[in-house]
Amino acid sequence: MNKAVITGIGCVSGLGADVPSTWESLIAGKGAIQPKIIEVKNLEQNFKGAAAPAVPEALKELGKKFSEKQISGVDPFSNFGAAATLEALKDAGLLDDQERLDQAAIIYGSASGGNAAIESAYERVFLNRLPNIHPMSIPRYMSSASVSHLSMMFGIRGHCLAVSSACASSAHAISEAMHMIRSGRASVVVTGGSDASLTFGSLRGWAALQAMAPDSCRPFSINRKGMVIGEGGATLIIEEEGHARKRGAKIYAEVAGSGSTADARHITQPDPENAAAAILAAHKDAGASDEGSILISAHGTGTKLNDKSETTALRLAYPSSIDRHRVIATKSAHGHMLGATGAMEFLIAVLALRAKVAPPILNYVGPDPECDLPLVLEPQEITSEVAVSTSFAFGGLNAVLVARKY
Repeated sequence: MNKAVITGIGCVSGLGADVPSTWESLIAGKGAIQPKIIEVKNLEQNFKGAAAPAVPEALKELGKKFSEKQISGVDPFSNFGAAATLEALKDAGLLDDQERLDQAAIIYGSASGGNAAIESAYERVFLNRLPNIHPMSIPRYMSSASVSHLSMMFGIRGHCLAVSSACASSAHAISEAMHMIRSGRASVVVTGGSDASLTFGSLRGWAALQAMAPDSCRPFSINRKGMVIGEGGATLIIEEEGHARKRGAKIYAEVAGSGSTADARHITQPDPENAAAAILAAHKDAGASDEGSILISAHGTGTKLNDKSETTALRLAYPSSIDRHRVIATKSAHGHMLGATGAMEFLIAVLALRAKVAPPILNYVGPDPECDLPLVLEPQEITSEVAVSTSFAFGGLNAVLVARKY
């Protein structure tokens, strides 16, 4: 079986326009959560808990390589994916290797597609009473728009697939990319995900679920009050090990395994037993034991129910070893990036393995007996060789990824 390794990474979020600035913010304990006011015609909504929009510097980098028409003609979620992918391809040394890009694949995730595009179209119809919407509205807001955008911008002509499984979208995408490499169907896969959900309608929808915090995201903490929505993109270049070594690529880590389950139970209430089953399946797929200290990048949304359920799942999966592992939850810093968040958290876990430092959970105000986990609350040195990243999405769609230090 071919081994899948990571040879390039890129990301954009409220934490920064690239990987170095993102990591610097995380280790410094700087978060992206801030108040946000959104206005639509005579409507206004003040969202006290929202992560900062993905920084404009990332789009400036896109502008150095691509035309204004290419960038302005799509929804922000497509450009966030493109900005992250531009950095990842540069990092992998593949940006100008058109021969390899011709044969590369894309598997990319998004939970909700082009929110800004669809809201702009409906604003014209429902608020302004105009008879028509922009003729490119549907191509901009379809969930696969980012995949098409990446293909056209970077000249990638292989297997191209969009994945949408709510907040597990990019984790599922990375899993499928790994399997493509293992099976020999591709030597290079561009994978990850993007979402741009800091729009009036999207935030109103999340607020209606009563899942949003009024101020900040504090995973696994007492008095946690919900999630905070963020946006951005995260891309990983997954490559067959022999192919990467032959061209002299640097290798960050191995994508060692994945596990996936469905709760088949409730649209919003997670099932800890099936979440634990996904964790155990990922370990089995990776051939990774729970000996030593594992770095666990938790889903950790900061909601009462999710954090309690995830604690139960982790204790079911690691009944005798959980206390020697270390748990991080970076949504406290970059917010819940929805379809991009699985890739973002996996990328951060890989960086932590390499740096031998775990970034802290922010905004923590005290322990909750229902969330009794070995949490990282200050930057902490680690010796972990393995990282496990969990994504437990609405609809009971669970995806877990395992990275092994290379």
